[in-house]
Amino acid sequence: MLTSEQIRKLTKYFLNADPFLWGVLRSKNKKNRIKELQDRGYLSAYTKGSNPIYTRLNRDLLLELGITGILEKIVEPRIQELFTPENLRHFRDCWEQGLTPEMKYLRKNKLYSKHILDREIREGFGDDRVTGYRDPAFIFVQIETQFNLVQRWTVFAGLWFEEIEPSLGG
Repeated sequence: MLTSEQIRKLTKYFLNADPFLWGVLRSKNKKNRIKELQDRGYLSAYTKGSNPIYTRLNRDLLLELGITGILEKIVEPRIQELFTPENLRHFRDCWEQGLTPEMKYLRKNKLYSKHILDREIREGFGDDRVTGYRDPAFIFVQIETQFNLVQRWTVFAGLWFEEIEPSLGG
């Protein structure tokens, strides 16, 4: 159970998150993210083709679900879908030791693979730079794709290990 202080803190982090919803959704552009959320039964007031700014999407999700609902109904199930309990345990062990997971571990567990750019990754950017939201690993770590090394933990990783997972019974 989240305390009122955790709710306040997580709400602020949610409102300022980049990427949207900490990158946990399958879809990687706004139109498809809205559709994915609507397919789950949320944001039904949005009409097909509507293009609200992310600030509005965030506020509407908060009004509809609250931060606890967002975490329990969207974030936690998606994390459980993408990562095995062993993956999360390994990440937590690394986190607690002040280390990042090794690239070899991410590859072996199919959490990261280097991609040749395709239209899906470039969509919305108009250039050939590698974006970091396709593989599950990017939810928890920032990867320097040019040199293929794990740089650091994401803001979400800290929130997950210190606030979200312990409060949700994870």
